Amino acid sequence: MPDPVSADFSVRMQLIVDDLAHALDRAVLLDDEDLTPITHSRQLGELDDVRVHSVLQRETRAEVKAALFDFGIGSADSALWIPAFPQHNLMPRFCVPVRSSCERFGYLWIIVPEGTLSERGRRLAEQAGADLLDILDRRNAALRAEESAQQRLLTRLVAAEEPDQAREVVAELHTRGMAEPDDVVQVFRFEPDTGGLGDRNLALRLRLTATDRSRRWYTLGGSPTTILAVSPSEAEPASTAETVAEAVRASYGTHPAIGASGAPLPITQAALGFRQARLALTLAGVGAGSGQVTDWSTLGSWRTLAVLGQHYGDRLGELVHPGVVGLIEQGRDDLLLTLETYLANGGDVRRTAEDMFLHRSTLYYRLEKLTEAVGGDLSDGETRFDLMLGLRLARLAGRYRPGSTSA
Repeated sequence: MPDPVSADFSVRMQLIVDDLAHALDRAVLLDDEDLTPITHSRQLGELDDVRVHSVLQRETRAEVKAALFDFGIGSADSALWIPAFPQHNLMPRFCVPVRSSCERFGYLWIIVPEGTLSERGRRLAEQAGADLLDILDRRNAALRAEESAQQRLLTRLVAAEEPDQAREVVAELHTRGMAEPDDVVQVFRFEPDTGGLGDRNLALRLRLTATDRSRRWYTLGGSPTTILAVSPSEAEPASTAETVAEAVRASYGTHPAIGASGAPLPITQAALGFRQARLALTLAGVGAGSGQVTDWSTLGSWRTLAVLGQHYGDRLGELVHPGVVGLIEQGRDDLLLTLETYLANGGDVRRTAEDMFLHRSTLYYRLEKLTEAVGGDLSDGETRFDLMLGLRLARLAGRYRPGSTSA
């Protein structure tokens, strides 16, 4: 699904790359600043493994990327020759950094197995780089202007709790070509760590758009950052979370926890998806999720506690079982972890001992201590429920995380 702003610029970039490849009779590739392909020519001349992998997998292998940046492409202001790297099956190539005085857009590559270009060939490559710089600079300026308008509209969308308000915003989205009235949406939230890279919001959206063109991708900058994946109702949602996680990693160089709204919702319910993603991110922060992306629809009873915590606020800690509070205050992380594992296994001693790599006699000793500490029978269903509830409430209240107390 092409971006209405960048589609025309993409056509122009493709034309420049194709014209250069035809003039030189060489394969040409345009990468972004992270060496992810933007576009490429048809396969002319001899190719190497690096080129084939880049085109087919839409990425540059990590070891090749490291070698190229160690060689100095990241700080290069003008065209340079890259020698053969036999250990990576990389042939010599001519590299033209596509950059302005304040921003690096990417790299233009011409594979030259013989390691030399005519003076005319070098001039053509450098001119193509200058033309691409002009296009990319204007593209990003246009995208930033469009982004600003979209941000205001999307902010209204995720805040539109009333159905009439939501339909009004969706109608505006439709007018701007951003969504269809019967589209569905998935929402993701994460805390960005830019590491001094500055605002990566636009770069993230461009990467998502390039990776998955079956959806319209939108981002709301800030902390947390919000991603909206808008698609036709019949689209397959299974890979969306994986796509988001990989794009965040590539854009920020980190693996932050990501809260997801779960199954696609009608776009008029984007505000509900926004709330669900926000609460899922909160639950990820207390260890409720099992991976980088915490899906609201898979969180079971944690969801009820998250809603309770949202409304109970700072007084949530008052609901924690006093026996759990006592163990936290004593720093008995060993007993807390034992209790949590035992309850998660439904009171199954064998499975608990295996999960914790404990001898059964050690586990029985700990269970006796726990019985004394909580003042209740651990075989009683109501007591177990109260204790599990207390442990989860303690996490949500910021009173306890496994490994956070001192033994």
